Amino acid sequence: MLHRGTNSARVGTLNRALVLDVVRRQGPATRTAIAATTGLTAQTVSNIAARLLREGLLRQEAPTAPEGPRALGIAPDARYAIGLHLDPARVTAVLVDLAGTVLATEHRDTGRVDDPTATLDAMAAMTERLLAGRTRQQRTTRERLVGIGVAAPGPLDPARAALAAPVQLPGWAGVPVAEELGRRTGLPVLLEKDGVAGGLGEAWTTTSTAGLVTVTLGHGISAAVVAGGEVVRGATGNAGEFGGMPVHAHGRWTAVWEACQPLQQVRRAIDAGLLPADTGTDCPAAVRAAYESLCADPDGAPLVAAGGAALGSALAHVVELLDVTDVVIGGSAAIAGGEVFLDAVRASLADRLPDAPRIAVEPTTHGEQAVARGAACAVLATALDARAPEETASRVATARGPRARSIAHPW
Repeated sequence: MLHRGTNSARVGTLNRALVLDVVRRQGPATRTAIAATTGLTAQTVSNIAARLLREGLLRQEAPTAPEGPRALGIAPDARYAIGLHLDPARVTAVLVDLAGTVLATEHRDTGRVDDPTATLDAMAAMTERLLAGRTRQQRTTRERLVGIGVAAPGPLDPARAALAAPVQLPGWAGVPVAEELGRRTGLPVLLEKDGVAGGLGEAWTTTSTAGLVTVTLGHGISAAVVAGGEVVRGATGNAGEFGGMPVHAHGRWTAVWEACQPLQQVRRAIDAGLLPADTGTDCPAAVRAAYESLCADPDGAPLVAAGGAALGSALAHVVELLDVTDVVIGGSAAIAGGEVFLDAVRASLADRLPDAPRIAVEPTTHGEQAVARGAACAVLATALDARAPEETASRVATARGPRARSIAHPW
């Protein structure tokens, strides 16, 4: 459910963002429909719409009937953002417009995951190639580009816009990612946790935000909660660490990350003879390739399903705690697992919560670009943020630092 507005002049900028939010999520809407959805008066909506039309953020749509009211639609080319997903196995880069449409994408295997300098250089080069690829509209795109969003494994240090001590990225602890990438590109950079970015991307255009949980299962696992149309970031921007949730999987009690993470599944597959004994597991890219081979092998289906069942069991706790109705699952490992993995998640949830209303479990519609797209959406949201800059800065400055992770992890 979207926020209700207020007609107080003191929060005019908040109402402006609310109108944009309604049009972006629900598609073209008349001023009357926007007023009904937001609770704002018709006059307030008309005033805000006039301003947004002047700024080029909205546009008038053709009427559906002669003499009928003209709907307001989002102007996709009003703003652009770059999104980068720093997964230990692969960097994904996207160019996104204000409507959340991915206009261009690029992938690059990380190679040496413990070399931040080389990886940041590559991320800057990917950004430049995405912009250069927009040949016909290159100048317009650059002029309306609001910045770069980077999604990375947590924990993050929000005060320094740096990675704190990510167990999946050795050598990255304390690296000021936003500062370093900004220096290389000359653009503003926003750092988000990967799971949070995944949730932001789903929330950018979905209308089902009353109770939504998103899960990203790539080289690691993370989640995000979308409530009232907004993603819950937590006190330090590190919400969503549920990898330590205990589940019964593979014949014993363990943490959900250990039950379904690609490296652990590849090791089980090697032990079971489903993958060759000399399968490489020394770098994330090799693990990813091996896991995709396992998922493509029909003989590997029971192992893949066991991972999905473990995730479903963990999600049962989250669903009960938060009373959510929708779960969206993405990430390279979940995509590789396909319907075998998703069906196992659904069956496990139904088994754990037999009397609960049906929980919709669906794959992300944005594929492997989902997290990078979410990082770009975070930048777009910040550019349109209703809060004063000093308020935003104050929140970051006073947030306590991220807690150290004590959960055992393969990297």
